[in-house]
Amino acid sequence: MMYPIYRVVVHWSEACLPGAENRVSTLPPLPKGRFWNGTNWDLMQRDESPVDEIAARLQRDWWPNYAAKRREPADLTITVRALGRDTWCSDWFSHWTFDVGQSDEETLSSFREYVERIRYSDRSENEVDSFLMGAEDEWRWHGCTDGDPQGARTKAPCRCQYCVKRGVLRIDH
Repeated sequence: MMYPIYRVVVHWSEACLPGAENRVSTLPPLPKGRFWNGTNWDLMQRDESPVDEIAARLQRDWWPNYAAKRREPADLTITVRALGRDTWCSDWFSHWTFDVGQSDEETLSSFREYVERIRYSDRSENEVDSFLMGAEDEWRWHGCTDGDPQGARTKAPCRCQYCVKRGVLRIDH
């Protein structure tokens, strides 16, 4: 099954740690003692949503908790762009899909097909590397026991309590 995937890009300014003012980028310029920061990720949803609704939901539900860990955040911008539809969503050295009752073998077969499709697409080598992050090496595939891909490992796909709670199947690599 294919699902809509979106690229989320978040930028904000925040206060520098004391003594770090000369080591951070401030383009475009900011007042002394502040710098630009940001994060981005891909988001897969079961159903299509307007990008402005996704951005508003992130600002309402995600940003307050994230901002609480930052130093005086301000100047927030959240940009959401539709990337298309696919079966797997990339994350940091892992990929995930929704659990709709697939067996482990069905999940692994689906992921193999995804990896091959990406490997032999018309994307540049750099794009393929950033999409796959080592997933082309099947020996890297694993799950985990506690939601920490760097912790104790299990066979792929991951069906740890955190994946089950999110309703996803994940393959770390």
